[in-house]
Amino acid sequence: MDITIITLTVGLITYCFFRSIKAKSRVKKVELSDTDKEELNKLEKIAGKQLPYRFPNKRGLAFQIIEFVRPGYIKRRIFDRNGHCLFLIKYNLDRTIAEFIEFGATDGHYFRKTIWNEKDEKNEFYQNNKQQIADFSQIKNKLQYYRSMVQEKRAEVLPVENDMKQYANELENHAYYQKEWVKRDKITDTEAIHSLEKAEKLDFDKKRDLRRGLQARNALRIGAINSGFKTYNKKVENFQKRMSDLHLGKIKYLHTMDVLSDHDLRHASNLLAGAAAEELVNKRIKEVQFGKVLIHNLILPYPYEKQTKLSNNQIDHLVIASSGIFCFETKARTSKNNSYDMLKDYGEIADQVAKHKESIKYVLEKSNNPLIINLLKRIPSIDQLIRNVVVVVSRSEEKFSLEKIERYQRVGIEVCQLDDIQSLLGKATECIGLQPEEISAIGEEMTNNKALEEEKTFSENILLFEDEMNLDEKAVDEQLYHANQVIKRIDHIDNLLADYLSGAREWRKLYQQYHYWKKFYDQVNNFANAESYYEQHQKDKNILDRI
Repeated sequence: MDITIITLTVGLITYCFFRSIKAKSRVKKVELSDTDKEELNKLEKIAGKQLPYRFPNKRGLAFQIIEFVRPGYIKRRIFDRNGHCLFLIKYNLDRTIAEFIEFGATDGHYFRKTIWNEKDEKNEFYQNNKQQIADFSQIKNKLQYYRSMVQEKRAEVLPVENDMKQYANELENHAYYQKEWVKRDKITDTEAIHSLEKAEKLDFDKKRDLRRGLQARNALRIGAINSGFKTYNKKVENFQKRMSDLHLGKIKYLHTMDVLSDHDLRHASNLLAGAAAEELVNKRIKEVQFGKVLIHNLILPYPYEKQTKLSNNQIDHLVIASSGIFCFETKARTSKNNSYDMLKDYGEIADQVAKHKESIKYVLEKSNNPLIINLLKRIPSIDQLIRNVVVVVSRSEEKFSLEKIERYQRVGIEVCQLDDIQSLLGKATECIGLQPEEISAIGEEMTNNKALEEEKTFSENILLFEDEMNLDEKAVDEQLYHANQVIKRIDHIDNLLADYLSGAREWRKLYQQYHYWKKFYDQVNNFANAESYYEQHQKDKNILDRI
């Protein structure tokens, strides 16, 4: 026998039995027949016990529990082999069915309930959690409504998602070509100054740029670029974190740029000012109209530790003239109250010029040139041949005086300003009287030694953008372009993300509703027909025998 028919038959008998008693109880006291009393006694004995469900079925029904609930009805629950209740039937005492509830196979909250009143009128509704629906067609309408809403919202979200992917690809392309802003390996002064000049768009052949290079605010563009890259870094960090938090994955080539610290900016400014000051001194020396040899940025070996080792020593300007060898050390300084206290720098400057003098003496004394050998024999002392000069160049347009230079003078160091160079070179305090051929020989000896040495590198120096000395304005602008494009696309993606997340949340919410109603629809759509169950019970009301 089909399980549905059998189940309906059993339920119907109980339903009819209970319904008659319930109806009578409302009008008058129910009088039970001997047969009714006997059946109720049997029910009381088996109430609450697990009974086998012997009818063949396709839904895995395995056992049932019947309870007599005084004063009005009998409750019967039918379970599958997993202990899940699939049917609950309430019978009136006249064996008619008062309620028939059919549960879903997986979720007890999904069910259909059918209720009969005293007039045998049927009211049927479906319940999903706490929401009741009286008509199955309403479930279908809800399902169709949410399906269309999900499709409509998805149609809005997908284009935004595609735009976001496009901007992310463009962002990654620009990030791939983005080079480092600062290189922090050991770098020579020349390399660092070259990159600073290019980044700042300075041309020291122009007087205007020379003056700007000296000023305290000579690295304005570098500062602006550095500030821009700080903004860039902040955007990149926030963007990558947001992408990670949303489980969208980080952009592979997008990373923060190394930026200049305040110390780096001050050092860069000083390097630029020093280079501009040296160029001003170089131009002023060239203006002196008499025979001389001028060597700019001369690097000579420096002997120490009894000449067992050689280091490098850089001289800003070496002038070889008839009045002697002038070793210039250039300093760019900012005056205070139109004066500058030279004692501040004495320790540093005295050490530098002493090394300059020792380097020049070392080169001359080891020379094999007969002119130089005879010159050293001719003069009383090689120290009289070499004159150390410190040129202090103002970093402002205002004129200033040099204070406390006596200590320099006591150790043979001359201190002057830019305007004093011509008169300094024009007169000789010592009557050395170098001959033209001797001037040439000394210049050649210095140049030959320069070719043998390399410029020192400094760990605090920085190089902007490039690893090599091919940095130009185009390369700088290209880096800024890529950085700006990265920021532009991050902003685009951030805006799209806001729209996307808003739309995606709404879409997911609609999808959950759609999934919710689809599950409900599938459950109630697969319910057995309660009418067949009811009809079968009307034919056979002897439920006790069936049990």
